[in-house]
Amino acid sequence: MGLFSFGSKKNKVIKMLSEGDLEGILHSAAKDPKYVDTIVELLNEENPGIRGDALLLIGELTVRHKDLVMPYVEEGLPLTVLSLINDPDPYVKENAMQTFEFMLRYFPWVGEKFRNEITSLLLEILQAGDKNRKAFAILMLGRLKVKEALPLIAELKNVSDTVILPLEGIKWVPLGEIAKKIIKELGGDAND
Repeated sequence: MGLFSFGSKKNKVIKMLSEGDLEGILHSAAKDPKYVDTIVELLNEENPGIRGDALLLIGELTVRHKDLVMPYVEEGLPLTVLSLINDPDPYVKENAMQTFEFMLRYFPWVGEKFRNEITSLLLEILQAGDKNRKAFAILMLGRLKVKEALPLIAELKNVSDTVILPLEGIKWVPLGEIAKKIIKELGGDAND
């Protein structure tokens, strides 16, 4: 626990989470930035349900009140969120995917500011992740126009296993189809 604990807000936010009052937390965060501090702090909680809920809240804050999230994004929050995609808990993993995608969408400069770190994390996920994580990494590498990922992506173009991602329109899509689409977008030859 840090020297300056946000104990009262942390306990209050955890209580609100246990009651399912996500809207109440978002409303409170819009009024008091200490709630945003607490939500970000909850990404370090041991309980995966709390970590997953914190990611969900950060995603919603990004969409609804991006000005509140901006200082954390500037300090590297997208890297923390991206690293949580490797969390073994599916709720944490899926909320991390969705929240990271929101951050790229609402803060387009993130991909440039943290390009090396994000690329490194995505390439790790592409090499070591399960099929859903690999599909996510391929999509994000495509969005960030990381052409150096083409050889790794090409290795997956014939994989017929279907993936389910918490992103719009990507459920039960073969991993190979995603790879081929991104290969084309990056200027590679999907037929090689």
